[in-house]
Amino acid sequence: MPHHGTKFAVEGRSEALHVEMAAIGVRVKNIEPGAIATDFSGRSFDFNNDENKTEYQGLVRAIMASMAAGRQMSPAELVADVIYQAATRRKDQLRYVAGSDAVRSIAMRKAADDPTYVGALRAQFGI
Repeated sequence: MPHHGTKFAVEGRSEALHVEMAAIGVRVKNIEPGAIATDFSGRSFDFNNDENKTEYQGLVRAIMASMAAGRQMSPAELVADVIYQAATRRKDQLRYVAGSDAVRSIAMRKAADDPTYVGALRAQFGI
């Protein structure tokens, strides 16, 4: 789940920049999209799986199956609209959420303790 780790790192850095750069009039915005109907898991997906690492194969199969499951995805235009709103509003707002699944995921993260949230992620990805 490196993609999730990367998103988490960008969120943390954006929070820090939001505070630091406000002093010189720079507004930092963070777009938090859910699943978007793009080619992310298709031909643009670059994945290298060393099948000799047998201890990882169950995890790889589960994650690949969850990606192929056809979750409800928001259209790319929705994210474009949210990006436009973030870029053009003079509001001191850090987070802009795009997609109903992102809204649900963020609400669940805020409401749940760590074991509950991690359990939900494991269930989502079948791991």
